[in-house]
Amino acid sequence: MDHRNEAFKRKFDDAARRLGVEADRIVSMKLRENVGSYSEYHELLQVLKQEFGIQWQAIDGDLQGKGYLLSDGTARVLMVEHETGLEILYIAGSIASLIGLVPLLLQGWRGIRGWSVGRHRESVRGVEIRRLDENGRLTEEHIHDIPIVTGIPNQVLASAAKVIENELRQLTQKLRSLAQRVEILEKRIAFKTKKPNSAKPKKGALRKNAKPKSH
Repeated sequence: MDHRNEAFKRKFDDAARRLGVEADRIVSMKLRENVGSYSEYHELLQVLKQEFGIQWQAIDGDLQGKGYLLSDGTARVLMVEHETGLEILYIAGSIASLIGLVPLLLQGWRGIRGWSVGRHRESVRGVEIRRLDENGRLTEEHIHDIPIVTGIPNQVLASAAKVIENELRQLTQKLRSLAQRVEILEKRIAFKTKKPNSAKPKKGALRKNAKPKSH
């Protein structure tokens, strides 16, 4: 494993621990552009908090830059500062993140960058998507242009849908297995609690064994 792969593995391990999933569920979306000042990131955090109610806290770790844990009460993502552009770490298949937090971050970042450097466009360019495969190897995909209206590349949505489908398939299999186990247990319990006919007292046995009443 080369040094670069090791660095990203540490990053994904750290992000996975903070977001409560396995490392292969973490996706990195990096916007490749030069940032003039880190104050742009701080301004973005203030906008997200004041206008959208997103809470955040600074964190230290192996994120290859200063990181922030962001939450809207439903989903959580990580934001990392870089001189070479904004990075967002999120959970693959997390619809709450993909339709909520991630688009807000991208739209807020476009607004901050537009006001600061005089660029006004309706898309984000130079997006890099990274994650670890099932063997722990780093995979990368470069997307030249994505619309800021949705803020999510089609490739990312397709990947998220695939993860959700796999999870639903696994849940369905677990539910079927659980239903079979419950059925077996119910049959065992019914068999154990069922009394054989021979154990029932014969008619008249109570009268025969009953003590005579005293007068």
